Amino acid sequence: MMVMAIVSLLVSVAIIEGVQFRKQANESNCMANLNAIASGFEIYSARHSGLYAQQEEFNLHYLIADGCLFQDLVLLNQVGNFRYVVASIGQAGYDLRALAVNPALADHNYQIVTGGSLLRSDTSVSSDTNFKSF
Repeated sequence: MMVMAIVSLLVSVAIIEGVQFRKQANESNCMANLNAIASGFEIYSARHSGLYAQQEEFNLHYLIADGCLFQDLVLLNQVGNFRYVVASIGQAGYDLRALAVNPALADHNYQIVTGGSLLRSDTSVSSDTNFKSF
C-alpha cells in the first residue's frame, strides 16, 4: 500500500512538471515565431525605404511575396497553442499579437510591435491585451 502511495505521488509530480514543460515550450515557440515575423518586417522595411508596408495590410502575404518571410502565421489561424492576429500593419509600423487558444497550455499572450519589441500580458486569457515589457 505504501509503495502504491509513493508511486502515485511521483506520477502526479511528473504530470505537473510535464504540463509546465509544455507551457514553456509553447511560449518559446510563440516568441520565436514572433521574432521571425519581426525580422521579416525589418527586412521589408530595409528594402522599401523604411516603409513596413505599401498600404494597410491584414495578413503577412506581401512579406512572403517579397521574400522576407516564409509562412503567413496569421492565415494559418492557429499554430501550436497560439492564434496569430494582426492588430495593425501600415507604412509606419506593425502590431501583431499571439493569443493563447488554451490558457491551460500557456501563461501569457504576446505582442510584437514596430522595431521588434516583444511584449507579453500577465495572463493567457484572450481578452488580456495589457501588454508589458518583460
